[in-house]
Amino acid sequence: MPEGVGAAAAGSYPALAKNPRLMPKAYPIARVLNGSRGMPAFKSELSDEQIAAVVAYVRTHFGNHYSDKISLEDVKALRQ
Repeated sequence: MPEGVGAAAAGSYPALAKNPRLMPKAYPIARVLNGSRGMPAFKSELSDEQIAAVVAYVRTHFGNHYSDKISLEDVKALRQ
């Protein structure tokens, strides 16, 4: 949703904005790789580089300030 605030209507979409669940790197990486509820898995659609870029973006935007880097090794470890 705009500004990462989430929504609740036909489905529930959690907020990305100021979301403390994004702090541990493994959580958002696993969600992008494997999906969750209404979110599809992107494991077979995106490369490790693309997943790292998406997760890094979400963790540093929408009021989030988790500055530890997302490495390709982080993604590869959870892809297996």
